[in-house]
Amino acid sequence: MIDLAPRTSPLNVEDAMHVIRRTTLHPTWAAAAAIVGKTPVEAVNALIDAVEPPPTPPSWAGTPPEFNDFAAAAKLWPELQQWWMNRAITLPSLRERLVMMWQNTFSTDYITVYAGQWMVKQSQTIRAQAFDFKALATSMVSDPAILRYLSGDQSIKGNPNENFAREWFELFTLGVGNYSERDVVEAARAFTGWRISGNDGVYNRGLADLGEKTILGQTGSWEWGDVVRITFEQDACARWVARKLLMTFVEFAPSAEDIQAVAELVKQHSYDLKPVLRTLLVSNHFFDPARRGALIKSPADLVVGLASVLNATNVDRTYAISSMTKLTQEPYYPPTVEGWKGHHAWITSSTFPQRQRYAESFIDGRQTGSSSKLTDSAGAPLTPDVVALIRSLPNNDDAVKVVENVTKLLLPIPTTQEQRDVLLEIMLAGAQVYEWDINAQSAVQRVKFLLQAIVRMPEFQLM
Repeated sequence: MIDLAPRTSPLNVEDAMHVIRRTTLHPTWAAAAAIVGKTPVEAVNALIDAVEPPPTPPSWAGTPPEFNDFAAAAKLWPELQQWWMNRAITLPSLRERLVMMWQNTFSTDYITVYAGQWMVKQSQTIRAQAFDFKALATSMVSDPAILRYLSGDQSIKGNPNENFAREWFELFTLGVGNYSERDVVEAARAFTGWRISGNDGVYNRGLADLGEKTILGQTGSWEWGDVVRITFEQDACARWVARKLLMTFVEFAPSAEDIQAVAELVKQHSYDLKPVLRTLLVSNHFFDPARRGALIKSPADLVVGLASVLNATNVDRTYAISSMTKLTQEPYYPPTVEGWKGHHAWITSSTFPQRQRYAESFIDGRQTGSSSKLTDSAGAPLTPDVVALIRSLPNNDDAVKVVENVTKLLLPIPTTQEQRDVLLEIMLAGAQVYEWDINAQSAVQRVKFLLQAIVRMPEFQLM
């Protein structure tokens, strides 16, 4: 049975790292240290209540899409990806974690949508309404990117397109098994009438099917807003949201009992996720040691997270994006309408060694598997200052403590004494413990040895 009672004891370093890993893309020692000693309620409230101005949209975001000029339209796509990366890599934020979750839910890709302007608009809407699921889902009905991606802008009375209605139930609100094929057919009629004008979805009631329909057991002359209302009256909708939150923040395969308990919170708070997260993220369930390391890092967590840990967030954005792409998570280009499946799907016989090489090379200031140097966003050489990382940790003059603290920083589950002994030997490279000196010239290479050994460990792929 899920224990949603709040954990009341102050956070230690391991607890704080767990909170930061799960709620942001920036699992740094400084972020964890800032909440050590606070109660979970204090730490989580600060994350939820953080005031974050929205990112400045690209200069072209409000311009008309270039449907007759492919080169002009395609030029915006990498700029769109860099716009997202700039935000993700510079702002430690719970909201941005939710943005990733919802963008993978209301999945669209820049090739199908074509208009970069619409992709930016969808991202802005998701970011603004990330904590209010009912408002967000309602906004997605008229979102131009979603309309184009699912052919909702081609659905009219007498010729309804079922794509949006199907995904509305299956992927956006209820989940498989909680609606019928007849519900899809009838809802598709109710979702007719949408068109895109400029950068906006516009409802043309004259093109909508206003006839009688039966949807999820309710009969009437329903229009699109009625489908939204009826959907959110279903208990399955709250369960769907609860499952999504548990999979994102706690564990990938939550039990039906755990889902139901969180669903009760979702219903109680009318799909306002802030009070739900204030309960979930401070709960004994969230802090249960069995849930630590229970998720696999996404490529975004790996790429953005490592850059933040090494204070190298000024890394060239194109390289960061291409690295995510090679690891199968190209921003704004999910593989299917279902988005990225995540978790186990991130790790294959191909991507696991690629992940290791990426991290090892980054630590060394090189591009993956290459002698080419990393560069920053201005094109200058970028070498992560690994010694500065160690200096930021307590007891950095003690080799044993250095290993202990670095493993707490980089690994979500406790290491054994045997593992730490091996890592200590790797770092010292034949020297004695008492010979460790953070100020010695040899410290740079020794720290690299330690960091690279840790990122080769399977546990580094967990969070």
